[in-house]
Amino acid sequence: MRKMTKRSTAIVAGVAVVALGGTAAFAAVSGWFNGADSNVTASTAEIKPVTARITVGSNLWAGKTVDADVTIGNYNEFKVKATEVKAGSIVVSAYNNASDAARESGAVGGCGTNEADIELGSLPTAGILVDPGKWSLSQTLTKFVTMKATADPACAGKVLRINFTLDGELVNTP
Repeated sequence: MRKMTKRSTAIVAGVAVVALGGTAAFAAVSGWFNGADSNVTASTAEIKPVTARITVGSNLWAGKTVDADVTIGNYNEFKVKATEVKAGSIVVSAYNNASDAARESGAVGGCGTNEADIELGSLPTAGILVDPGKWSLSQTLTKFVTMKATADPACAGKVLRINFTLDGELVNTP
């Protein structure tokens, strides 16, 4: 075996220091790094109502269908698309005058959902897009509100408030 000289001892010692230093650096960069307790906190948006305002331009009677002007309001932080009137969601209340209907105060009996027998048509095939916190432009929907021929005569001369639910979807495009 060869005899260790001062020079070879210094070289071996230098390599050992470099190797240990490299191990310490590697440990600091990889193995000794523990990111297991990392997390993100995020809030989610509230889901707020999407509301339709519909104005019917003429009186209804049993068997009549009328056009309606429709605007849709979006109170959410995100864009939505109203696609249809939810099946089975129509609720009708009758009032003696328009101001009572607007306040939903003083509904009269004898002309409710079953008696009025109201049917609502379809929204446009492409739906109605509404930006966050905005109202859509008014659109006239032809033949949108129908009082079926089976409507009860007790509904004659009343102001009807027709409540319903819209179906739709969130739109994730700018």
